[in-house]
Amino acid sequence: MTRAGPIALVWLLLTSGGVVTAQADDHDKLAAKNPFDALKDIPLSPDGQVTLSLGGQLRIRSEFSRNPVFGLAAPERNDGLLMRTYLSADLRIGQFLKTYVELVSGQAPVWNGTPPPTQLDRLDLLQGYGELMLPTDLGGIMIRGGRQEMSYGSSRLVSVRESPNVRRSFDGVRAAWIASSNARIDAFVTRPVLPQDGIFDDKSDPGQTFWGVYGTGQVPDLPALKIDLYYLGLDRQNARFAQGTADERRHTVGARFFGEAGNFDWNVEAAYQFGQFGHDKIQAWTVSANLGYTFVNMPFSPRLGLNADAISGDGNLEDGTLGTFYPLFPKLPYFSEANLVAPANLLDIQPNVTLTLLPEVKLTFGWNPLWKQAEEDAFYGPAITPVAGTTGGTGRYIGQQFSTTLEWEVTDHLTLGGTYVNYVPGERIREAGGTSGSFAAGWATVSF
Repeated sequence: MTRAGPIALVWLLLTSGGVVTAQADDHDKLAAKNPFDALKDIPLSPDGQVTLSLGGQLRIRSEFSRNPVFGLAAPERNDGLLMRTYLSADLRIGQFLKTYVELVSGQAPVWNGTPPPTQLDRLDLLQGYGELMLPTDLGGIMIRGGRQEMSYGSSRLVSVRESPNVRRSFDGVRAAWIASSNARIDAFVTRPVLPQDGIFDDKSDPGQTFWGVYGTGQVPDLPALKIDLYYLGLDRQNARFAQGTADERRHTVGARFFGEAGNFDWNVEAAYQFGQFGHDKIQAWTVSANLGYTFVNMPFSPRLGLNADAISGDGNLEDGTLGTFYPLFPKLPYFSEANLVAPANLLDIQPNVTLTLLPEVKLTFGWNPLWKQAEEDAFYGPAITPVAGTTGGTGRYIGQQFSTTLEWEVTDHLTLGGTYVNYVPGERIREAGGTSGSFAAGWATVSF
């Protein structure tokens, strides 16, 4: 079967009539309540054991960028219009078998210069996998093989990368033991997918192998406290840091504690990295926290939040040890939609307040000053590579950004959003040619 085969099969199943008249009659009644419901759990067999669900998304996003990355990235000005379309088919055979196919088309009709493949990918397979679910007395066991998305924890280290047109996916095998909604252990061996701008030309990255074990559960006798424990391994060719470029094998072990009690919520994570970078050893670390308190009895139920990160850099580029933390496959943009900085060699705090203007409308304000963790190391841009001219020098202060974000969930299927970010560089970044800038974006998303 060609790559277009699964879509052709879906079309055939939808137009063939079939022998499931009774089930179809019941299913059609759902459309009276919500027209998108008719696309879910479509019966394809008389006994209802074979079902098909169709889904998709259309997002239109406009962006206006002035002096990106504190003016250290080109072009100086970029007004973009981005459009992405997802179409998916979820075929379930009985209780144990599932096949999932999702296509993506990312278009950039307005862009200054050549759009990157994460924004322009004309048509490709975003996900395509088979899954087997085996029930046991101790919980379900899932085995999945193929192209798939992965996101763990707070998306600090493994994320789908939501903001660009093309989300991140991996080719490989994943297995999971699922004891309950609060307890799960995943193990996987994968390669990240490299998006390309053509048609069905995305491919696995031969220069990277990513594997790991990730577990999440509830702390016994403390119902408000949940914990993640993980090990993540990465082989990467031609890894680039201020210290130089070399092949690396990096191991990450970490823990995350999260939950809520009363009006408090918290999310605290720490990780340590070790391994080899060329002939040198790796010793790096990160500690992050996201804390909040919601005043539920006040107008607009304000949530006062404080985010903080300490992410190691390399304090000595000549000592045979790489101290720069590498965030693997993080959520990008990370600190704001302006995508100013990567989570490497960084100290930052971000006090913020979120107002619930209406049950479906949230407005967030934030202020985020940034420093290098290690003065000798470079400032790392959104591609998680050192920015030219920022290694060493005197002073750690990178700059600051102010952000405002409005999100409106109009219906279950339509969301609107917008953001504005203004940023000002510190003296060290100005010495490298940095300047003030701004970023604004607005988007509308229809999902079904």
